[in-house]
Amino acid sequence: MKKEDFLEILRDYLKKGFSEDEVMDILRDYEEYFVDGIIEGKSEIEIIQSLGSPKEIANELLAESNIKSENKVKGKVENFFIEAKGKFKSGLNKFKVNLNDKEHVKSRKKIEILQVLLTIILLPFAFAIVCSTIGVGIGLIGSLIALVIGTPFAISLTNVMPEVKTLIIFLFIAYIGFEILIWQLFIAVVRLEKKAFKIYITWIKTNQLYIDGSIKKEEIERHDETIIKDKDGGELDE
Repeated sequence: MKKEDFLEILRDYLKKGFSEDEVMDILRDYEEYFVDGIIEGKSEIEIIQSLGSPKEIANELLAESNIKSENKVKGKVENFFIEAKGKFKSGLNKFKVNLNDKEHVKSRKKIEILQVLLTIILLPFAFAIVCSTIGVGIGLIGSLIALVIGTPFAISLTNVMPEVKTLIIFLFIAYIGFEILIWQLFIAVVRLEKKAFKIYITWIKTNQLYIDGSIKKEEIERHDETIIKDKDGGELDE
């Protein structure tokens, strides 16, 4: 096999997964490899033997390209969620009392009202979601019970009606697969609900700490103002 034949075969394999420009760039690299080998005193056959078959080279390059593409997609997805999480936390931080602000008392009262209103608004939705989740859970448990009870009946039916045995087995396997899928979805939804509930409770508790801190700071400020007024009053009396 000559250099031209090697590169032509490699080109055909590379076309399956790379654009024309990418193929040309790869072929240039391998042409340079041939040039370097000839300068070192190697023959074209020796260079081809050291490189391996064009098919193996193309497969390796395609595998590397796929891994890079997957990593890019994965990186973009991870960055998206990290950015979304950061924005979400930043949004929540806006609804915290800033103890360093002189107007922290007004800010505290606004946030207290916001917490009450938000809880009142979310409570019916949370109640509906919890009731729906419980209802779906009871339904899924019922479907498992039906599966256990129906299994002996299905077995006896296959004995009585052998002509529908294949159909019954197929339906039985499909039902089990459906049960597994539904239970996985149900568990994922329950975990998501628990996470959302935990985030909200954590936010309430954190805000309450800031509110308590604001109340204590307000008491200290009032106490300091009272001391200053008493001193000023004492000086005037003198």
